[in-house]
Amino acid sequence: MNLAGKVVIVTGASSGIGAATAEAFAKQGSKVVLVGRNEANLKATEATCKAANSKAELFSIIADVTVDAKRIVKSAVEKFGQLDVLVNNAGVDGKGSILDVGVEQFDRIINTNVRAVFLLTRYAAPHLVKTQGNIVNVSSVAGMR
Repeated sequence: MNLAGKVVIVTGASSGIGAATAEAFAKQGSKVVLVGRNEANLKATEATCKAANSKAELFSIIADVTVDAKRIVKSAVEKFGQLDVLVNNAGVDGKGSILDVGVEQFDRIINTNVRAVFLLTRYAAPHLVKTQGNIVNVSSVAGMR
């Protein structure tokens, strides 16, 4: 599969699986939209992507997927003119048992891991239909343990 020139949004690109995914797409020549909440970590991911491919076209968006889904997709399409791949990687986990977890923690988990995926996919879908693109949903609660 040739990924050169494909426009890819990677959420959770500021660390872990998301950063590695962004690097892999950059290495293949994709135009990568890096999305994350931590600006310093996103800059580190940018540097890693550039080290993998000095000609990589990158666009970083400091955002929270729980409230910025529409802006993320809109900004990516405005920057690159299309969208070919959406990687829903951003996620959070919770610590504790059902007896200890409060509603606030539950809402944070659901809003990040479920609602944001739905909204990003919904906003990206019309663009992905045009390009016959793809969606990758990542689920890895214990990916960094």
